[in-house]
Parts: sequence; structure tokens; C-alpha cells
Amino acid sequence: MIFFGTNGSHVRTEPLPGVTCPACHTANQLRVSIFSRYVHLYWIPVLPYRKPAVVQCQQCQASWEYGKIPAEADAVKQAVRVRKAATRAPWWHWSGAALLALGVAWAAIFTIRKAQHSAVFLAAPHVGDIYTVRDDSTRNYSLLKVVRAQANTVDVVANAYETDDAHPIRKLNRPGNFSKEPFTLTQLDLQSMKNKGQLTDVDRVEE
Repeated sequence: MIFFGTNGSHVRTEPLPGVTCPACHTANQLRVSIFSRYVHLYWIPVLPYRKPAVVQCQQCQASWEYGKIPAEADAVKQAVRVRKAATRAPWWHWSGAALLALGVAWAAIFTIRKAQHSAVFLAAPHVGDIYTVRDDSTRNYSLLKVVRAQANTVDVVANAYETDDAHPIRKLNRPGNFSKEPFTLTQLDLQSMKNKGQLTDVDRVEE
């Protein structure tokens, strides 16, 4: 299955006044058609990459692609160059790039907001909060669940399982996966774990 490729569309056709046909030498009978070629992904245009042009004489019907205009017809080449420079690709040829930019912006905003929420949740823990923790030795992730929260300490229970998924809450957050034996962490412990990259996320799960 082809996921990407190239395509093109016609943008404009207009006369080239003041120049002579290289074939029949008739003046004011040339017209130029300009196209826009674009890369597509899953048939969605991503970005334009070239503007081909074709010149045709209305008198003798001779035609040339821009790169094949006879060398002696410099005036024709110059006129076509001016038209090409003034021609923009249709906006929809950029639609894939625009969607990608929006996706990146949304992901950046989501990441920032998630980090802000995690910082708030870490500073003011609630029972039921889930901490995502990373094991330095295995690089795997697991969960700690808050079962008691006081001013400067939390009691947590550890999840018995781990995964290489950096966002393990959907896989591992099951009641039967957590230990029955809690242990205590101070706010200083939590901040130290966060600073070392051992505590990577905080989720507030409604009980």
C-alpha cells in the first residue's frame, strides 16, 4: 500500500504579451500555464515543492516546458520566470504541514499543562493519587498509589508489576496489582525522586 507520493494541480493560465513565439514568430500569441506539484501523505497534501510551467502558442499550437524553451527565446523565459515568481501554491497544498504544526502545538500545550498539574498534585497530595516511577536499573516503569496523605508525608503502596511503557497507568492501575503493605515518603523524598527523574508523573484519579 502506498502511503505517500506526489501530485499536482493547475494554478493559473495567462497570456504573455509582448513576446514572440520561438516557432512561428507570431507576437502576442503565447500563453503560460503554471502548475504546483506537492508531496502527499495518505493523499493529504503536505507541502508544495515545485512549480512547473508550460508555454503554448495559440497560433501554431507549439508548446514547451519551461526548461525546454529554446535558448534564443530569452524574453519568453524571462516572462515565464516573472509569472512563476508571482504564483503561489494553493493554500490547501500546505494542509498536511498545517495539521502537523497544529498537532505539535497541541502536544506541547498538553505536555506543559500536564507538567503543571503534576507539580500541583505533588505539592498537595490526595488519597488515590498515582505516581509513575521509573526504576533506574531496569529503565522500566511502575506505579505508587497514595493511601494516606498528611501535611508533609504520604503513605503509598507499590504496584507489583512494571512495564517499559512510560505511561503505565492504563496497563497497571488495577486494585489487585498493589501491595497491601504501605510505606511512607516525605515531601522531600518525593521532590528528590522527581529531580532525579525517578518520579515522572502524577495522576489524580477520582475514587
